Amino acid sequence: MKFDISYTIDALPRLLEGALVTLQVTLVGFVLSLSLATALTVMREANNVRWAHRALAVYISFIRGTPLLVQIFLIYYVSPVIGLDIGPYTAGILAITLNSAAFVVEILRGGLASVPSGQFEAASALGLKGPALWGKVILPQTFIASVPPLVNEFTQVLKASALLSTITIVELMRVSQQIFSRNYHPVEVLLGTFILYFLMCFAVSRSAALIEAKLELRRG
Repeated sequence: MKFDISYTIDALPRLLEGALVTLQVTLVGFVLSLSLATALTVMREANNVRWAHRALAVYISFIRGTPLLVQIFLIYYVSPVIGLDIGPYTAGILAITLNSAAFVVEILRGGLASVPSGQFEAASALGLKGPALWGKVILPQTFIASVPPLVNEFTQVLKASALLSTITIVELMRVSQQIFSRNYHPVEVLLGTFILYFLMCFAVSRSAALIEAKLELRRG
């Protein structure tokens, strides 16, 4: 079978629809994971509760020590068993959120370590405590220091979203599978899929570079 680029061109409109779903799932999952990781980071650093530290360590070890695909299947197939009929879309986002949050927690811990201890002391001297201390002083500096690894994690989530095709979410990879199962030209269709994934990841990396450049100018 000869390579025919026309099959790539014909597939692009549907592939673009799948790419939009991929972006949607990635954005929702990453925003939720960042929110969860932020809450866990504050809880770990602000409270010296031993059981909370141990529970968080077990969660991170479990997530980082098992494949994302297994976690997706576990949430998708176990949820109905325990009476939660959440559907593939919600199950997929939940799996991505829980998986990514375990990595984002470690990223934020590294960003937090770069915040000078004097910032805590100065904020305390000004009477800032609790939510005000974290929301106005500590977390903004932590996020700024964590931009490069957070962008890398976002691209990892974007690429990992292809695994959601296994639970029937019609994202980019699932759409490509549907197309080449009908036209029997997987190479041409997957070429289009490859290009779209590359363009999305490239756009994210370039946007991050611009953000980092602006942050450097502000620091200067």
